[in-house]
Amino acid sequence: MLKRLIYAIILSLISVLTVAVFAISLGYIFYNLPTLGSGEGELRNLSVVLAGMAILIGTPIMAYLAVKYIK
Repeated sequence: MLKRLIYAIILSLISVLTVAVFAISLGYIFYNLPTLGSGEGELRNLSVVLAGMAILIGTPIMAYLAVKYIK
């Protein structure tokens, strides 16, 4: 019983840390992405929009391909 409680706590901590790492890394990328572009004004912000769209569209596609590969 104690073993299951310890596993539940450890799994919860790993989950929180994983989400925190993803959030911090994506925030850093999105914050610094406009500085990588050479455009000015709205063109610099377009890189952030395109990166967000790639993540939004790419994630379900990758999940579909992973499920298709497993089956």
